[in-house]
Amino acid sequence: ALDKVLKYLKRNGKKTAVFEGVEPEVSVETVDAAAGFARKIKPDFIAGLGGGSAVDCAKAAAVIYKSSKSVCAYLDGDSEFPEKQPYIIAIPATSGTGAEVTKNAVLTYTRKNAKISLRTQKMVPNIVVADPELTMSMTPEITAYTGMDALTHAVESFFSLGANDFTRGISFFSTGLIMKNFLKSCKGDRTGRYNMMLASLTAGLAFANAGLGAVHGIGHPVGAVCKAGHGEINAVLLPFVVEMNRKKEKKRAAELDSLAGMRFERAVLRLVRKSRLSGRLSGLCPDVSVKITEILEKMVYTGSMSYNPVKMNRKKAEEIIKKAV
Repeated sequence: ALDKVLKYLKRNGKKTAVFEGVEPEVSVETVDAAAGFARKIKPDFIAGLGGGSAVDCAKAAAVIYKSSKSVCAYLDGDSEFPEKQPYIIAIPATSGTGAEVTKNAVLTYTRKNAKISLRTQKMVPNIVVADPELTMSMTPEITAYTGMDALTHAVESFFSLGANDFTRGISFFSTGLIMKNFLKSCKGDRTGRYNMMLASLTAGLAFANAGLGAVHGIGHPVGAVCKAGHGEINAVLLPFVVEMNRKKEKKRAAELDSLAGMRFERAVLRLVRKSRLSGRLSGLCPDVSVKITEILEKMVYTGSMSYNPVKMNRKKAEEIIKKAV
């Protein structure tokens, strides 16, 4: 994917410099390093190419590089973003995060051992290049857990208290597209990969406007404490959160059941099993049972949690985690 993009830019007379080494669940240290790299070359635009971590890193670096401060200063709320910034171009090479159309970047705040969202309208990319061909090199495993991330975005934004008829229409469309194409995509089918990229982007638009829910509210501290992948955690938590939310949102749950042709939670579990993802948190983090207290201490009940139709508290979050272990 990188070679393809660099060749295109070179043919069009553009000078490029590449910052590499963005890790999964990108850290604040890597964002600071990327911003420092940008300060040296003073780019006209910054492009994020890759999965959600690479795109989020590019977005965050773009909005802070004209200052001399660490991204932590902005996460802590101590600083205002610089007025000017380069154009941001998002080029997703996975189908899951929707980072190409959102105003936030999820970063690992190493010192606090937490995952925190940096949010500003300035981070919404100016240009998105969504080319499904760039996803063809994804392994079945990466395809599966990024696809589960997209499904979680679609479903949570469908249930969200911040949703409206417009966003729910997008969420429902995305959910249906994923349910039909998830397994085909995992097998490398080109049409499946095309539809999953479309579903990821549209689900991103939906949750960017409607908000998410308890899967993300619980999933971020689980990921920070257990060092497990975001999409894999979502795959485990989603059925349990839908089961809880259907008691409050029976009509919405029935619509999803109709879409899946069975109880929706069961349909998700079938996708998880057939794609060989772990259906349990203990499969991602063997000692998760002894880390539950630490996870709960890092949980906040604003942000994603506040949009969940069932009002969340420590007890409910603990129940979900214990069911998912």
